[in-house]
Amino acid sequence: MCSYHAPNMLFPPQELMALAGIVKEWKKGKVDLLDAMAEQLNLEQTLERIGEIKPDIIVTITGFSCFEDDMETFDAIHRQFPEAVTVVFGHYATQFFREILQRYSFHYVIMGEPDMIFSKLYDAITGTVPVKEVEGIAYKPNGELIIQEGEPRIAHPEELPMPAYDLLKPDCYFEPFMEAPFGLIQSARGCPYSCNYCVKSFGRRLTYRTPQQIIDEIIFLKKHHGIRSLRFIDDTFTVSTKRVIEVCQLMIENELNISWTCLSRVDSLKPEMLPWMQKAGCKRIYFGIESGSPKVLAYLDKEGNPAEALASLKACKKYDIETLGFFLVGAPVETDEDHEMSVRFAREAELDYVVVSELMAYPGTPLFDQVKAELDFSVLPYRNRWRDPERRKSNMQREKDFYKRFYLRPAYAVRSAKRVLKHPVSFAANSMRMLRFLLRNSSPTLKRRDYM
Repeated sequence: MCSYHAPNMLFPPQELMALAGIVKEWKKGKVDLLDAMAEQLNLEQTLERIGEIKPDIIVTITGFSCFEDDMETFDAIHRQFPEAVTVVFGHYATQFFREILQRYSFHYVIMGEPDMIFSKLYDAITGTVPVKEVEGIAYKPNGELIIQEGEPRIAHPEELPMPAYDLLKPDCYFEPFMEAPFGLIQSARGCPYSCNYCVKSFGRRLTYRTPQQIIDEIIFLKKHHGIRSLRFIDDTFTVSTKRVIEVCQLMIENELNISWTCLSRVDSLKPEMLPWMQKAGCKRIYFGIESGSPKVLAYLDKEGNPAEALASLKACKKYDIETLGFFLVGAPVETDEDHEMSVRFAREAELDYVVVSELMAYPGTPLFDQVKAELDFSVLPYRNRWRDPERRKSNMQREKDFYKRFYLRPAYAVRSAKRVLKHPVSFAANSMRMLRFLLRNSSPTLKRRDYM
């Protein structure tokens, strides 16, 4: 889910790197990674590159808003290289494997956490085991849909090989106001919280990799790619206080001297974590705040309250750690007063950044089932939006209003002066993107609108 391309950031495809690591380390096979987005390749150039590789197996991950584009592109690849076995995975692939195989002639769809399923499927494709023994796949060999369910979550991700970081071109990836080259690490999978709008690609049960593995990967990325900043892509890095402190202590002991960011919740960030995080190089924490209204938070099944959230956010200031708050607008119960509470909260918290998005309900979440009668949803062609055009218009206006009233303030400009001086090019580029969005009358074509 988090391997996305927003206006001002691009992350490495962690899920594909993980599967590439399996081919490289466990199967001793030759593997290539092609990130056409990062290398800014069009379809023709992508087909040309694949032709140079001459693959026996081609694997892709599906996105969300770009789901149909992904499938049409992969279909063009499949038709250009019909002898290669095509494999699709991802949240939407798991949700809509029937629709995918009905419309396209891809060979296999992986359903669920892909690593071990792909490992067994690779053995079946290469003739080591019968394909009927592979659990967690769907396929249509003779026009008849075959579904082989049953592969559970991976209990011990620490047993998986290191993702194939050596296949990356790290200079292609970036995070706002962080030093390049930029790297990415997933140290845990799953999210134990019950927010009804959130896609939990790995479910609610948390599984961890060992702290030493994490340190080994950072050392590898520094040594071989010279990375100077890092993102922990875990859904909630701060779930376990003990583990956070242990990882930070190892980073300090190994003198990694690297800036990093992570995702957290205001109710999972404990005061005892912060001095260790600061000393280990934490520069920024991303918080899923969503709203300053208790009513909206209750609707979203989001635990916690704004007063406690303010305390956690202000605690970060004591340790010179930047804070970013994700906010959602457009919940069906949200009123103008609730919107005002969110804007007021963001300003009172003295956040360094906000990212404001329209609330969307995605298949596979409780919220989707709750509001699907109010949605204009289609898998292929892909659409996912509120039916009421006035609601969509109102949500867009609330996004713009939030951004204007947070960023376009003299007090914010003063607080940001140091950042402007340190990152003048990034600041100017990001500012222009946001201003273009604010000045447009129509909905922008960008799939995501993450402005910092």
